[in-house]
Order: sequence, then C-alpha cells, then structure tokens
Amino acid sequence: MTSDDIEIRHLTKRYRGGAYDRPALQDIDLEIPHRRFVSLIGPSGCGKSTLLRVMAGLTVPDHGRVSLFGRTPREMCRRKAIGLVPQTPALLPWLNVRQNIALPTLVNRRRGTSHESTDDLLRAVGLEDSAHRYPHQLSGGMSQRVAIARALGLRPDVLLMDEPFSALDEFTREALRMQLLELWQRRATTVVFVTHSVHEAVVLSDRIVVMSARPGRIHDVLDVDLPRPREREVVSDSRTHEVEGRVRASLRSAWSSGINPTELVAP
Repeated sequence: MTSDDIEIRHLTKRYRGGAYDRPALQDIDLEIPHRRFVSLIGPSGCGKSTLLRVMAGLTVPDHGRVSLFGRTPREMCRRKAIGLVPQTPALLPWLNVRQNIALPTLVNRRRGTSHESTDDLLRAVGLEDSAHRYPHQLSGGMSQRVAIARALGLRPDVLLMDEPFSALDEFTREALRMQLLELWQRRATTVVFVTHSVHEAVVLSDRIVVMSARPGRIHDVLDVDLPRPREREVVSDSRTHEVEGRVRASLRSAWSSGINPTELVAP
C-alpha cells in the first residue's frame, strides 16, 4: 500500500456508558486502494457504520490508526476531503433542491475549497427539472440523489456511504445503483459503501469486505473480477451470479463464527 490508499491498522472500538459496555470493532486491519469502490457487508450490529464513522472522523477509536491517503480523518475533514451519505438524506426542509446541494459549497466558498458547480451536480443526478422543489415534494429516490450530489459538491477524495438505498423499493434502488456507478466511473473517487445486499455489493464493487458478528472483525476480503464499465446487463450476467456465490460462501463460512445469514437481504 502507498500513501495514496486508505490503511486501517489494529482498530478497536467499544461503546461505554455507566454499566453499559459493548464491543463494536476488534482489531480491524483493512486496506482500500485509491479510486476503488469497496463495499462492507455483514449482519446488523457488526460495526459497519461504526467503521465508516471512524473513517469520517466522527468517532474516535479506542486503539489503532486510520490513514486516509497519508492523512488522519481529522486532517481530511479540515481539508473538506470526505463526503458522507447517510442512510437518510437529512435534507434541510426550508431549502429547495438547488439550495440543499449548494449548501456545502456556500459554506466553504470563502475557504477557497475546490468544488463543482450546482448546475453540474443537478445534471449529474438528473434533477435539473426539480431544482426548485422542496424536500417534502420529493420521492425517496430523488431525496437520496440530492444527498449524493451534495456529498460530491466539494469533490471529496473519499465518499463514505452508509446503506444509502436501504429504504427504497427495488426498482428505485436498481436505478440509483446504475446512476451511482455512472457517477463514480466518471469521477473515480474512492468509495466505501455499507450494504446488507450481496447483489448490490457485487454489482457496484471492486472489492467486498465481509465482516463477522459483534465485535466486528474482518472475516474475508473478496475481489470482484467483473469488467468495467458496468452496464445494466451486469445484473443478469452469469459472471455476476458466480461472484455472488463466492460472497455467499464466505458469509456461510463467517456464519460458523457467529454470523446469521438470514440478516443479509437478497436483492
């Protein structure tokens, strides 16, 4: 690995409070190559979101270190180099689509942070005709597209996505997967993507990280040897099903260490 990559070493995190003491992550070692799309998959409560929050600089680990392209998460936050897309879009209800997307740019303009124009972002996520709508006027898929565009606005070096499509119906989810792939293939930003869907992880990713049950550990790391760019045909490609089989086999192996595969959803 080089300073252009993400490197996580011996990362441990516990949540404590009074008599409450719960392990979340234990001795995580992980390498994420620069400009790759990497998915984290595992059962609920295995620490996927906690790991994402540590990488985002929102949670401090008890032990270990995280290096994002040779910098700490805190340094990357100061540089506005991390984009975060949560499970729920968290749009400001009093701002319209254009204003929600433009907000990070407006806040950071005086600092000279490099950014994309709001018009470019609206076009990128197909919301040019909805620029003046407010959050209550948007569907779930449209709201999530606003959140993605907002996260991309400052041209982050790494985009962290925490199950951004989990609340959507499968038709909308499939459309957004393809749109996300198109955006990523144009920008080649490093993406770390949390999901419970084996199919989603395979269609999107260069690499899939299988995590074991609490406390979260790295059980397996699988490379996805499907060609890019990936079009809609990849969904039904026999090679995709073969890779899904490898991932499910890894999950079954992890199950013997405590994972319950019924917690992992099918597409």
